[in-house]
Amino acid sequence: QKSVIKSIPRQGKQMLLPQALQWVAQQPQDWPLLLDNCVAVSYLPFLLKAVPQLRLSHRPVYHFCHDLALSHNPLGYLARKVTFTCLAPAAICNSQFTANHIHKLIPDIRGILYQPVDTEQFNNQPPTGSPPKNLQPILNSGARIMLTPSRLNQPGIVNDKNLRALIPVLAQLKAKGHFYHGVIIGEDKSPGQIHTRTLLESAEKLGVADRFTILPPTFAIEDYYKYADVVVSLAPREPFGRTVVEAVACGVPVVGSNTGGINEILQNFAPEWTVEPNNPMAVAEAIIKVINSTTTSDTLSKGKDWVDTYCSVAGYAQRIIQITGLALANSSLDLNRV
Repeated sequence: QKSVIKSIPRQGKQMLLPQALQWVAQQPQDWPLLLDNCVAVSYLPFLLKAVPQLRLSHRPVYHFCHDLALSHNPLGYLARKVTFTCLAPAAICNSQFTANHIHKLIPDIRGILYQPVDTEQFNNQPPTGSPPKNLQPILNSGARIMLTPSRLNQPGIVNDKNLRALIPVLAQLKAKGHFYHGVIIGEDKSPGQIHTRTLLESAEKLGVADRFTILPPTFAIEDYYKYADVVVSLAPREPFGRTVVEAVACGVPVVGSNTGGINEILQNFAPEWTVEPNNPMAVAEAIIKVINSTTTSDTLSKGKDWVDTYCSVAGYAQRIIQITGLALANSSLDLNRV
């Protein structure tokens, strides 16, 4: 069996794309090129430089769009528009929501392909070990865990995670006599971790500082889902909402935004779990209802079936092959290993 991975020696982050494109130019012209979310402004000059060779070779070019490729900077959007008009790839999008935005940049959209989740890693089996150490004090307090896996980013940007909306929700839950502890797990790359400080200050002002924790990112996020009572994701313009799929695969209900990719996912099996993301009272009431509802387990079962059908690794690989026209060199290749 031939290798399906090409290793490119590291010569700096900025050189990875041009090196990869050089390697592509040496391959048979009928091999399709699949670019993965190459919309950052720093990538555009390299893509433009490769356009003549790619167009002359008639190599099929596809671009997988994982975000909306929007910018508050008109020059940034113009640069993307020029680059992708010249490159003229076919697009594969991670949601219909993404496709609705990306079609102005890449009109030729070939398919919607939800990103896969490893359902062996993310499963609804009972935990086999001890809880993560940094969750133990929260569990010992008797609080229900309201989990939000998300990087901490700047409020107001296109892909605003809207984490600040979680604090008023905790305050509403407290006012209603419910003991929930909000846990954000994610990276804060801001100078001096200003995003973290801002959230902690907000929790202090609303009287829920003792019910709110920010933990660093982890490669074992599935261990945290096991102990969550509910996952809350209130990003208004999330392109896909991977954490929603992971949570459902782990048997955890989700209260999520009624907009964007999060809404798109939940509409398939749990439209009643969607809420207006900036209405803390509605979010709190939805959490209470989801936790106490006798139908939640049935809804999670439907959600698990949907994840197995539309977000499996094997199905993802098969759809990539279908969309791009790839042919398997070895028909016995196990798609679970692609």
